[in-house]
Amino acid sequence: MKYRTAFVRLSKGVLCGVLLLTGGLTIGFFTPRRWNQTASCENQPYRIYVQGDAMHVNLVIPVDNNVYDWRKFLNLQQIGSDTNENYQYLKMGWGDRIWYTEVADWSQLNVLDVGRVLFRPGNTSVMYVQGYANRPDNLRCVGVDREQYLNFVRFLQNSFARDAQGKLIYVKPGAATTDGFFAATGYYSALRTCNTWSAEALDAAGINTPVWSAIAPAVMRHLPACNCP
Repeated sequence: MKYRTAFVRLSKGVLCGVLLLTGGLTIGFFTPRRWNQTASCENQPYRIYVQGDAMHVNLVIPVDNNVYDWRKFLNLQQIGSDTNENYQYLKMGWGDRIWYTEVADWSQLNVLDVGRVLFRPGNTSVMYVQGYANRPDNLRCVGVDREQYLNFVRFLQNSFARDAQGKLIYVKPGAATTDGFFAATGYYSALRTCNTWSAEALDAAGINTPVWSAIAPAVMRHLPACNCP
């Protein structure tokens, strides 16, 4: 009887903990970091493009928008295996190095992979970069001013790791001919996912993001409700 009572108390404690965590994450999902957000597609001169689905949020930027030219930072001929593309846009993301570079698709993941990625501290990360000759489809747009855009650029640049000589560290080409991976700063975990990183980049530009940004729908929900013209 004593053990049964202890088990019941433990079960109630676990249930309460799960309910509190679920409630907190739900509140964080719907709660914006900025309540007076005025960003839209039209009211600022420069654009940041966001591509999101059920799993990932990636960021898309022009190679050169007369504020910053990414050819000063990246060798565009080194992104993927195709060295002849004339890229006009770049898509960037951040994530777990093993997951990004060694797991071909979600069907190959197992419980150990998921457990390591989410709960083991110190998972090394990579920056994913893909070049496009034309702007990709299915994007959301946010307008920013010059200072906000440059803050966004600096956040992205600081996400790339460098060697002792200050050069970017190229890891490998991606599955497509136009994408590749670079060593990144920071460590991946359940507390800082690929979507958390995207939200941090948007936040650096003054764009609204949720308090809890670990999953893609949370980040996409707080963007201005408009598509790119």
